[in-house]
Amino acid sequence: MIPLITAHRGYSQLAPENTIPAFELAIENQADFIELDVQETKDHTLVVIHDSHLLRLAGCDRNLWDLTTPELANLDVGQWFREDFKHTRIPSLTSAMDLAKDRIKLNLELKCHGHEQKLVSQVVELIHQKNWQQNCMVSSLDFDILRQMRSLDPELTIGPVIPPSRPEYPDFEVDFYSIHFTLATPERVKKAHAEGKSIHIWTVNQPADMQRMIELGVDNIITDQPLVLKNLLNK
Repeated sequence: MIPLITAHRGYSQLAPENTIPAFELAIENQADFIELDVQETKDHTLVVIHDSHLLRLAGCDRNLWDLTTPELANLDVGQWFREDFKHTRIPSLTSAMDLAKDRIKLNLELKCHGHEQKLVSQVVELIHQKNWQQNCMVSSLDFDILRQMRSLDPELTIGPVIPPSRPEYPDFEVDFYSIHFTLATPERVKKAHAEGKSIHIWTVNQPADMQRMIELGVDNIITDQPLVLKNLLNK
């Protein structure tokens, strides 16, 4: 079985993570999915960014939940990566979906910062509005988020993100498990497949680890280096 390739936060090895340039590069290099992080702003807009505090990515000592969409529009999230990405902005989820439409599928990882009010309902509404039900999946570290997703739309594809620090599985029905590569074993992969669930592995950047995941028979490999993985699969 050949695993699908997911570009982690876009092609984040070559462009600033979770930005339009990173998403364009993932598409150009023929990844199957983009994994991107979704959060809610103060004025309830869905934006694509990993960190809730904006110092690392934007040099701004503020929290995402304290800022409105117009305030976020002034922040530069590209210059930290490289000078030629200066003036890169935080994309809205809408703009990311518009870019990806008919070109690549999306793994929407919903991030909780404790101040969200409409995160789940707005994501479900946007997926339906854009008719993306068959072209995206939703993942999260937060099991309550996934329960809400399942309740609002039982047909959406959902799965928990399972880190080494909390290798727990949900006690409700999901469609896939997104587990850290250090947790991937033949037994876990076989058990998931026996349950009818797929296994997604993150974040796999070394060729030796990629090869091991391929041999384990995982379904989807999430990587910062999609072209390296693609070349390995082509061999």
